[in-house]
Parts: sequence; structure tokens; C-alpha cells
Amino acid sequence: MMRKLVFFLLLIVTIVCLWPLYSLEVRADGSGELVCHLPAQTGDTFDIIWTHSVTLQPVIETYLLEKPGQIPLVQMVFDDNGPNLPAHPEQNTKWTMQDGKFIVTGYDLVFERVPVVIGALIANHTLRYNGREISLKDEYRPGGYVHIALVREILPVYIQKEVNLWLKIIQ
Repeated sequence: MMRKLVFFLLLIVTIVCLWPLYSLEVRADGSGELVCHLPAQTGDTFDIIWTHSVTLQPVIETYLLEKPGQIPLVQMVFDDNGPNLPAHPEQNTKWTMQDGKFIVTGYDLVFERVPVVIGALIANHTLRYNGREISLKDEYRPGGYVHIALVREILPVYIQKEVNLWLKIIQ
């Protein structure tokens, strides 16, 4: 009886430890340093919010966590046209106006990892996911280059990454 119980418990622990999880990772480009690590689910969306340096208005880019290696740009919302913002519908994009904001959808743009150059002065790039807002310049460095990816991993790896981030904070 005891052997069966031990076997059953080991089986449960093994299944739990090998069950795949998803996380949203922010890593420094080049070094690959883990900057931020959040539990995630496929089908969710996240936003990159930043202040445009010329118009000084917020820009919100929304991405879909389709699956690891596939993160399409869903929409971009902004108040005013400015450099490096869309000026008119291109390719398959659709423009609508709501509450004084341009909403651009229909992008045919899919990222393996979403690249973000963190604004040094004005932009204040912020990651918004699951009701949480994280200022990227506080997590890495102003002017730094990071990429955001959806990663599939097992529970022990997820826990190890979390512990490493906590240890980095308390040092």
C-alpha cells in the first residue's frame, strides 16, 4: 500500500513539474539578461505604451500572445500624427477614429520577439499586461534595447527564473 502511495505521489509531482507553462519575458538584447518575467497565457494581449517625443501624446501598441515565436501587432492607438507613426492606411490596415484617437488595425506584422528601444527621456516605455504596468526604464535602463517574447517552460525552470530575479533585486 505504501509503495502505491509513494508511486502515486511521485507521479503527481512529476506531472506537475513537467506541465508546460507560458511566461512573458523581457530580455536585454545582446546579453540576453532576463529583465522581467510574468506568467502568461496564449490568447492574451499586452500593450507597450509610450509617449511620442514630438507630439508628447501617448501611443499604445497592442500585441497578441498567439504562441511562442508568433506575436502579431493587433492595433496601434494614438492621438496625433507624428514622425514614426502611421500617416495613412497602408497595405491592409484599417483606420477608425474613436474619442479623438486614431485606431489602426489590420496589421500584417508578426514578431518572434517584440523589439523595444527604451526611451531615455520622454518615451517612458511601459509594458502593460494582466492589469500590471511595468516601466521598462526602471527594469533595465533608459536607452537600452530589449525584446519581449512568449516562452513555454516547465515549472522548475519558471521557478528558477523567478528566484534569480528576486536575488538580483535584493543584492
